[in-house]
Amino acid sequence: MSISTLPSMEFTFSIDVKGSDTGKQFQGTFTYKRPDRRAKSDISRLAARLNEDLKNLEEDAKFMHEVLASLRFTLKESPDWWKSEDFGMKLYDDNVSIEIYKACLKFENEWTDKVWGNQDKAKEELKEALKTKEDLK
Repeated sequence: MSISTLPSMEFTFSIDVKGSDTGKQFQGTFTYKRPDRRAKSDISRLAARLNEDLKNLEEDAKFMHEVLASLRFTLKESPDWWKSEDFGMKLYDDNVSIEIYKACLKFENEWTDKVWGNQDKAKEELKEALKTKEDLK
């Protein structure tokens, strides 16, 4: 299947999440934009700076650095509280950043499916077609 135009690179969504540490309620609307080459570079550099090349840094910390770096350069619109919390860096409630990140990943997966389709299904169909062709010989 071929498509003539790409789906939108932006996605607007809302969250309503209770902080797991503070119990504070976080609500708001965000606009995510798929990262281009510059944004990907910025994400990578910020994550590397946060990790400081520490060999014994916990995996949870590395993951959160990746999450926060990604959100910092892909969220084009966000509520004032997100900005005042330094784009998630000052939050005590990691689950809030994770919920935002999950919404972004869901959009990325849906976007990829729209553009590329289900690759596993396509491979299976190709195998079946080749098998059928061989059986006809």
